[in-house]
Amino acid sequence: MSLIFYQVLHLAGILCLFAAIGGFLALAENTPQINRMVAILHGIGLVLLLVSGFGMAAKNPAINGYPGWVLFKIVLWLCLGGLLVLAKRRVLPAKAIVLIGLVIGLVAAYLGLTWESGFHF
Repeated sequence: MSLIFYQVLHLAGILCLFAAIGGFLALAENTPQINRMVAILHGIGLVLLLVSGFGMAAKNPAINGYPGWVLFKIVLWLCLGGLLVLAKRRVLPAKAIVLIGLVIGLVAAYLGLTWESGFHF
């Protein structure tokens, strides 16, 4: 599969992930059926992100091994996975979860876009 395929798959994963988190926070009724649908969408988004991220790393000839920024993106992926748990258990207010998600997403995007310019840990 081509690099562009993995990039499109990565975007689909991002959309699924943030739609699930936003949908859970926006819906007033938290019925088991809605919670299940949101959890499935969140899980699909996480799997798409993981598979496409490793696919992009494998297809890109400029990446040798797994540099520090790739490992950091895996940590960010784990944090994004935990956001739905924080939302379900109401550990943090909805505004805080949205803000945390945006910050994590922006940091991940920055790492993905600037790795070629010498951003390394």
